[in-house]
Amino acid sequence: MSNSIILLPFIVAFLGFAFRFYVRESAASMVNPSFLMAVGTVLAVVLYLVLGVLEILPAYSTLGFGLLGLILLGVSILRMFMI
Repeated sequence: MSNSIILLPFIVAFLGFAFRFYVRESAASMVNPSFLMAVGTVLAVVLYLVLGVLEILPAYSTLGFGLLGLILLGVSILRMFMI
């Protein structure tokens, strides 16, 4: 069974962070929170994919990564409305 649906919140969160970084923060610095959150989102996705390919995902890790993706999605939505 494919668990690719778990990656959907990560992708949307990444796009939200990247949009805010480039449009609202004018890509001023690589230490902006939006840039760091986008990098963290990509690292979480890569970790999930690598563990899945190596078949060493711990028990219930899909649920954990899914919750992490939803949390990152919520943070990206909140940051979009911050001034």
